[in-house]
Amino acid sequence: MCTTIETIGECLGKPVVDPYGRRLGFLVSFYSDVDGKVKSIEVNIGDLEYREVPVERIKVTPEGIVVIPEYEYEATIVENRLKNIKGRLASLEELYSKKEIATHVYDSLKKKLEEELAVVKAKSKEVKDALRNRLHEIEDQVAEVERSMGALKTSYLAGEISEKPYLTALDIMKKSLETLLREKDNVKKHIDT
Repeated sequence: MCTTIETIGECLGKPVVDPYGRRLGFLVSFYSDVDGKVKSIEVNIGDLEYREVPVERIKVTPEGIVVIPEYEYEATIVENRLKNIKGRLASLEELYSKKEIATHVYDSLKKKLEEELAVVKAKSKEVKDALRNRLHEIEDQVAEVERSMGALKTSYLAGEISEKPYLTALDIMKKSLETLLREKDNVKKHIDT
């Protein structure tokens, strides 16, 4: 769904969220090739901006259209590539130690895999830098929410606002804080991988 000309119409105008359930905006347009395959979608973000998102970064779930953040998408790709290359190197070593492949084949394959590993490790460093930047942004947002909650609680206890609006605002901030902490944990997992 949402990846071909035939199915994209059902998705237009639908809400788009991130993996943590935060509404990003709405799917408003798409770009496709002449074969009818959707290449990317256009998302109206909070009525403020438009952003093109490659179709590889979207998932359609029962909850709706989910856009995977670029840093998370890139981290997953790098992690999978590192795992595959390391697995191939281990398999190659095993085959060579059992004398199941010739030395020239072993040398050629090992050189190629080590070159690929160097490229992926360089990309991994870039991705981890982006993840660290996002982690700092999240930590700043957490601090801002906690500061806002403190100010709200102080005003409530001082009798400046009534209970109903206090509880409504506090609930919104608690949900935001929980979402930020889930994202923070996920980012840390990618950094530690």
